[in-house]
Amino acid sequence: MIKLVLIDIDGTLVRDDKTLPEENVDAIKEALASGVVVTLVTGRNYGSTKTIIDTLHLDVPVVLQNGAFIFRPYSGEILRKVGLSGRIAKKIIDLSRSQDVFYILYKDFFDDKDMVVDNDYVGPFESYLKHNEARLQKVDNVMDFIDSEVAEVALLGDEDKILHVIDAMDCEKECSVIKSLTRQNEAFYEFFGPKVGKGEALNYLCQHFNVKPEEIMFLGDAYNDMDLMSLVGMPVAMGNAVEELKRMAKAVTKGNNDAGVAWAIRQYVLRKV
Repeated sequence: MIKLVLIDIDGTLVRDDKTLPEENVDAIKEALASGVVVTLVTGRNYGSTKTIIDTLHLDVPVVLQNGAFIFRPYSGEILRKVGLSGRIAKKIIDLSRSQDVFYILYKDFFDDKDMVVDNDYVGPFESYLKHNEARLQKVDNVMDFIDSEVAEVALLGDEDKILHVIDAMDCEKECSVIKSLTRQNEAFYEFFGPKVGKGEALNYLCQHFNVKPEEIMFLGDAYNDMDLMSLVGMPVAMGNAVEELKRMAKAVTKGNNDAGVAWAIRQYVLRKV
């Protein structure tokens, strides 16, 4: 029996236009009313997740920025906060500049304008920057905004060049590298502090909610969902998920534009309660 449902946001809970289907809201509220716990496990930061948290009335810990930050929003309780060393962040940016790879500095987990850039980006991820323009600030040199610790650094561009940066970093003990997306001929990678990932967050969730991994359903769509997908009892891939994720899943639901979250909750959770 499923006791905890974990849901990714982009490409999963929300449509491509970032709107939240009412069917998903209704199914989540039905699950909560039945006694099943539901929470979010996302790459987003708190500011860009707050509206969804409030809509769903989730007074439980949510996993943000791929597990670097686990936060109970209404009480303000922080269960986990893992920053990236400023020294490592500077090294990533130096190497990115040498490879002509676009980079984004995420200064802090709570700053409204947490995304800092010093170059213009043109490519398949322009929609990501456009959607987050309220968080974005353009500066002369992002190095001036790096303190002893930052939230993360993201790289967008040619995947071979990004992999060259990763190989040159050799920072297994000091940072975590997470591949999120590929679009056309480019990739989106994120660098966090040590031992960060959605899968790493699972231990904290199991302890907090007193559940076993086999009692958990997780819904996701992208590469950064793969580690968690492999650890839960009921891994469900969205219809729009990358093929690698679909192969790992026990079930594939409808796509994010067709309220696939609602379909999966009703099929695999509410029918079993």
